[in-house]
Amino acid sequence: MKGNGWNNLFGFGGAYTTIVGKIFDTLMLGVLWVICSLPLITIGASTTALYYAIVKSVKNDEGYASTMFFKSFKKNFRQATILWLVAALAFFLMRLNSGILMAKTEGTFGLVMIGFYTAAAVYVVLTAAYMFPALSRFEMDTFWFLRIALYMVARYFLTSIAIAVILAMAAVFVWRLPLLIFVVPGPVVFLVAEFMERVLAKHAP
Repeated sequence: MKGNGWNNLFGFGGAYTTIVGKIFDTLMLGVLWVICSLPLITIGASTTALYYAIVKSVKNDEGYASTMFFKSFKKNFRQATILWLVAALAFFLMRLNSGILMAKTEGTFGLVMIGFYTAAAVYVVLTAAYMFPALSRFEMDTFWFLRIALYMVARYFLTSIAIAVILAMAAVFVWRLPLLIFVVPGPVVFLVAEFMERVLAKHAP
């Protein structure tokens, strides 16, 4: 019985090998995300693919992780790229306005406007955080994903706060040690999916 217990734990298909396999897949998917995001214009498609593969393969044990990644990357490339360009442009404009105000204005009004544009930039990031997971799950016209993501950020406020904290912590880690960019993406999306899947399930057709 004791031998059988050890075999169940450490044998092929046991709990230990399953957990180690999931950790490996999560980290490997993060590296794929970095590589496929290098052209920058592909960040949207890469993020959609990372979320899809984490949920399908790592969480639900459906198919090989790399296969799921490239399946989603290819399928959602056009829509994800359009949405990424919209989100990136919006974020750039918010940060540009904030930077100009920091350099050119003083007093209470300037601080209020800087706070407004900073909050708007955070809202854009959170919108993207909902947008690409929704794209990985649903089939809709491209800009419906933008609309539903804008709604979800406000509608599920506590979830949005949790996701913002996760993303902020990840950004701090990578800022302090840039090489963590190869380690952080997979675990971050794994954590985000814990919250995101509950939201997406409420909107599934």
